Parts: sequence; C-alpha cells; structure tokens
Amino acid sequence: MKTLKEIAQAAGVSTATVSNVINGNHNRVSADTVERIQAIIQASGYVPNQAARSLAHRESHVIAVIVQAHEGENIFRNPYTAEYVGALTVELYRNGYYPLIRFTDDFQAVESDLRGWNVAGAIFNGSFSRHLQRIHALPPIPTVFTDCYFRIPGINHVGVDDETGGQMAGEYLGKMGHRRVAFVANYLEDSEVDQHRLHGFRQGLERCGVTIPDENVFPTPQTAVDDALLAAVLNRENAPTAFFCTSDRVAVQLMQTLHRMRIRIPEQVSVLGFDNLPISEIAYPPLTTLAQDITQKAFLVVDMLVRHIRQKTIPPEHTLLGVWLVERDSVRKM
Repeated sequence: MKTLKEIAQAAGVSTATVSNVINGNHNRVSADTVERIQAIIQASGYVPNQAARSLAHRESHVIAVIVQAHEGENIFRNPYTAEYVGALTVELYRNGYYPLIRFTDDFQAVESDLRGWNVAGAIFNGSFSRHLQRIHALPPIPTVFTDCYFRIPGINHVGVDDETGGQMAGEYLGKMGHRRVAFVANYLEDSEVDQHRLHGFRQGLERCGVTIPDENVFPTPQTAVDDALLAAVLNRENAPTAFFCTSDRVAVQLMQTLHRMRIRIPEQVSVLGFDNLPISEIAYPPLTTLAQDITQKAFLVVDMLVRHIRQKTIPPEHTLLGVWLVERDSVRKM
C-alpha cells in the first residue's frame, strides 16, 4: 500500500497535486498529470484514509442519520424506512458524504453519537419533538428534521403535507360512496404523522357528510389486522366498508388478513393506503394509495443539509411536499 508521498514521488509531482487529484480538484492539474496519477493509484491499490483526512482538515464528511425506532426494532423491515434511508444514502454519497445510521428512540444514544463522532451534520427522521429542545441545545451542527412536528423556530425541516393527504383520503372514500369507514394507524399515540393524517381524514369525510366513530379508529395494526379482532369488527351491524391505512405497509397487512378470512377486496371491503411504495403495485389487488415522492424528499433533505454545512449563515428552511392519489383496484364505488 503506497502512501500519498510515495505516489507523489512516483508521479514526479507534489503531494498537494496528488491530493487535488484524489479530491476531484482536477481544474488545478493538467489532464496528463491527472491520468498519470490515477494510473499509479489504481496500480498501487492506494485507498485514502478518510478519518486521517478529516482530522487533517478539521472537517468531517460523516452525516449522522438518526431514525426513530422502538427498542430492538429492525427498522429496515419497514419498507418506507428502507426506501427513504436508501435514497438518503445515495444522495449523501453523491455529495461526498457518508452516513452513520442509528436506529433509536433514546436521546442519550443520540447525544452520544453527535458528541462522540466528528459529524458534519445530522438528519433526524421520526417524531423527535419531545427531545427537540435538548437536541437544539447540543453543540451546533447543521441539522435537518423530516416528518417531525414541532413548535420551535429556527429548525430546518422537510416534510409531507400529512393533513392534506388525510383530507384527500376522506374526500375520496366519501365521493366513492362509503359511509362507514375506519382508520388504521402505525402508532397513533406516538406518531404525530398518524395524528395529522387522522385529523385530515376526519375533515375530508366531514366535507362529504361522513363521520368516523372512535371505535373505528385503530391505534396500531395489531388492533385491526388480527383475524379474530377483524372478524369481530366486520360482524358489527354497522361494519366499515372501507379502511384508510396510514401506510402501504399497514394496508398490505390488512389485505393479507382479509384474504385469509376469504373476504374479497374491493367487492366486500375497500382498502386505501399511503406512500405509494413498490409493494402497493404488487399487492393483490393493486393498492389504491396516496403517493409521496420519497426520492425527492431525500434529495431535498440532503441538498438543504449540504447547503447549511457549506454556508453557515443561511436562515432556517421549511419545505412541505405535496401528495397525490394513485387509483388502482383496491377501492370500489358503492
């Protein structure tokens, strides 16, 4: 393994010139010299020591990606999180940064990571509102929050218009003739995203003259997709004819339970999701859902963070992405 100095000696140039080539500053070096140095690097198998470079330049290219997760939860089993973190990783690499991914709901673990690692910035995904004051009090580093509701000014945030999405879901089911509907959340008590989608859903239904009783609001998938529990719900006199699920993952879980119970979708029960993940297209029947652009969200998050890393005086930013309806085959007109 050659050192930077040895590569410079072999190429007959200074170490600064080799450093410029490695860092992509090719405008400072002639094309012939770039080609010669790159050939020596490839032949020698030289790999730059990123940690040493960070220390030498007093800067880091590591970004802490903090995703809210319950104790022991494998968050990559959630298709939304897998899609979003994957898109973030692509964007970070494209901008020359490297993700340090942490799944936790423990503020002390977050604090330890941000203090212990020389991170250039941080991305928070999830409902960290109750920790926001303490996070805000940590040593200042550029930070972007996603899908997080808060009342503290001066925070960078990229989110989705969850309430409007819920309204669109309510209006759609109401216009499709459904008068008895249900809502299934991920974790209603902890998730402000779910709370805003439910609030919007109620508003959208009310515009169509429909109300949703509290007994038809299921705070977790476990309270709705269990065979026995769902059978009891559907055997009620005023059983719901349509379910709005706060995510495609929950919607597909519900559809699997309905299939086991030999209940036809959408002939007997309609199902509406949220996110427009790839699983919505391959579900049976294909899932009607409210779509958000997860790739665009990741691009905006990284773009916002990188600009705040490179220009410390930029004022805080807030971006809200819209949603749209994707009609497939899981909702029928009554």
